[in-house]
Amino acid sequence: EQPPRGVPSGEGGNLAASIGGWFSKAVSHVSEAFAPEAEVAPRRRQLDGRSYFRKGRRKAEKCEFLKAVALYNLALVRQREELDEDHVDCATTLNEIGVCWMMLGERYPALSAFEEALYIRQKKLGVGAMETAETTSNIWQVLHEERSEGEQLVDIIE
Repeated sequence: EQPPRGVPSGEGGNLAASIGGWFSKAVSHVSEAFAPEAEVAPRRRQLDGRSYFRKGRRKAEKCEFLKAVALYNLALVRQREELDEDHVDCATTLNEIGVCWMMLGERYPALSAFEEALYIRQKKLGVGAMETAETTSNIWQVLHEERSEGEQLVDIIE
């Protein structure tokens, strides 16, 4: 049943019913206009973790480290969904995230990423693995830079 389209001239009409009908129709049009994309357009195919990782690596190679971090984070989310929370590929991605943060001069997020990568690599590959040594070296580099900066501040103060 269509809502009344207006108050006919010369008749008392129910103005509240007319306004209510218009309002309902307007709400339904607005709801249709702002429906989730899935209902309006076909969804784009989502990339897998490996694809996001490759895109992140390409950005890192171009020294676009912030973009690389964003892509590596997408890769990490997908890898954890597809593989496992503590899969070796996740550790590799975390290590690359740490390297990007180091290149951006952000030591704390770099150290956090390296620590998680080290945990996974030690657990899955062992303490003697080359990948474990790589992450350990990266952690040492962050801590060394932090210490060197602290020593420079002490020299300035003295």
